[in-house]
Amino acid sequence: MTREEVRAAIVNLDPNENRVRLPAWFDDVRWDRIDYLGWRDLRAPKRAYLVTEADDQALGVLLRQTPSDARLGNRAVMCDLCRSVRRFNEVSLFTARRPSRDKRERLNALGLHLCTDLDCAVEINPKSLRRYAAPDQDGITAHRDGIRTRTAAFIQSVAEAQRSTTRHRT
Repeated sequence: MTREEVRAAIVNLDPNENRVRLPAWFDDVRWDRIDYLGWRDLRAPKRAYLVTEADDQALGVLLRQTPSDARLGNRAVMCDLCRSVRRFNEVSLFTARRPSRDKRERLNALGLHLCTDLDCAVEINPKSLRRYAAPDQDGITAHRDGIRTRTAAFIQSVAEAQRSTTRHRT
């Protein structure tokens, strides 16, 4: 994917914040080896981006990280993409505002728990699975396909213009 394709793929950019800052190492990305690309905006550390490819089309979303709750202590939290269980400070809640022209609807957001470092690929690296036996390559491939599918499904749900529930006014 090119820089222009990735920038155009972000579905929930605020019209006032229409600049997507790509990482310095963007040109070195090998898209055939990753399930998604996640990075933080260095000028706004709580802002992150998530981009994947589905049906030969780039899909992307702007995320905002919420602070971790220290009251969780030693609890474990599961990442919604790689489905690995990690310490509470290694997985964070990220939210994505749904795009809307109506300012009242901009509070409508979706969230998911992600590995705080935005690199779930490390969690399924075959080298880490070689503890006692050779890894099951079919299982690894299925797990990677699952990550890509879950990433694309989340981004598409953010992009949907209509809510899945209807409000009734009385």
